[in-house]
Amino acid sequence: MELTTAGHEVPFGVSAEVAGALGRTVEEVRAAEVDPVASPAVDGIATVGIWRVRGADWSAVVKVLRHVVDGGRSVWRSDEDPAHPFHWRREADAFADGLLGSLPGDLRAPTCYGVVPGPGGTLAIWMEDVAGREGSTWALPRYRLAAEHLGQVQGHLAREHLAGDPVLDRPWLSRGWLRTYVERRAARGAAEADPAEPRVWSAPLVRRLVPADRVPAFQALWADRHRLLDVVDGLPRTLCQLDFHPHNLFDVAGRTVVIDWAFAGVGALGEDLGNLVVDAVTDFHLPPSKLPELFETLVGGYADGLAAAGWSGPWPGSGEPADVRRMIAAGAAAKYGWLAPAIPAVVAEGRTTLNGRPIEESAPLWVACGDFLVELAGLALEDGR
Repeated sequence: MELTTAGHEVPFGVSAEVAGALGRTVEEVRAAEVDPVASPAVDGIATVGIWRVRGADWSAVVKVLRHVVDGGRSVWRSDEDPAHPFHWRREADAFADGLLGSLPGDLRAPTCYGVVPGPGGTLAIWMEDVAGREGSTWALPRYRLAAEHLGQVQGHLAREHLAGDPVLDRPWLSRGWLRTYVERRAARGAAEADPAEPRVWSAPLVRRLVPADRVPAFQALWADRHRLLDVVDGLPRTLCQLDFHPHNLFDVAGRTVVIDWAFAGVGALGEDLGNLVVDAVTDFHLPPSKLPELFETLVGGYADGLAAAGWSGPWPGSGEPADVRRMIAAGAAAKYGWLAPAIPAVVAEGRTTLNGRPIEESAPLWVACGDFLVELAGLALEDGR
């Protein structure tokens, strides 16, 4: 059964299962208000859109997925192969499995009310309308608490995996997501403006935005991506959300609720926080001057969470802060070494914006993150481990 919004049919329906999970009849759900929440943010991504369905005293969020057949050169293009890290229906499979509904500790995913097939091969995930304070508004102590909650979950699952539990053997979990992401970034960068070529840094605007004395370090960081990925691959395995971004985090009664599990998979301890420390700055939630403090805040919280989970195992053995620093550093430097080298590509394309803002405003943040990532890469590669 289809729903409508402002007189227009929306690309999802409601099932008896969903209505029952909401404690409503199908007719009640069909009579609810439907409002658009978000449209696809980037090309090629599997998300068709997100809607809020609202009754008098209840609400739900519906996320509609479909495979994008022609994703072009988008880094985010979906794939039809269930084994591919960017498989289009992974989030629906994740909720259907039940793992996300049984995470230990104080971090959880939204409650899922059901998955409904729709027109054109789409899938609609009906889930909890998370009511809480979004991570983009948090102060550093709340970031620390989120890191602690993440450490509780990931330390517990890493310990179970190390003990031979098949918790991470689920076929829907992505594998090798980070390496595929970086390879896609590399292919796109080489096609637009290869950062290894000195000439791409010589355009007047690039010279104004990127200090010439920083260019060799940024080139070296990008050239080291394979070594950094090897470090990440050598870390203990756990469940990762793989888009641990302030917009995807919510404080709900002191617990941390994480939305958007589209890439959920087997990753490394610390990998998710490597994502968070960079995205919090490049997406304008915290100033770059806060990078060192944010990093240490996340390290402290994650170390506490791992300890609470009883984590002990191979390197990074005890979860002491020194080991946790290297875990998070490796994840961040491996994933985001492309940031500063992307500036020449943006200029070469003739674009005047970077990440949705004027390039003169965004580029200094990316350069500052690039400088910090160079430091983190040194930490991650220390002693060749």
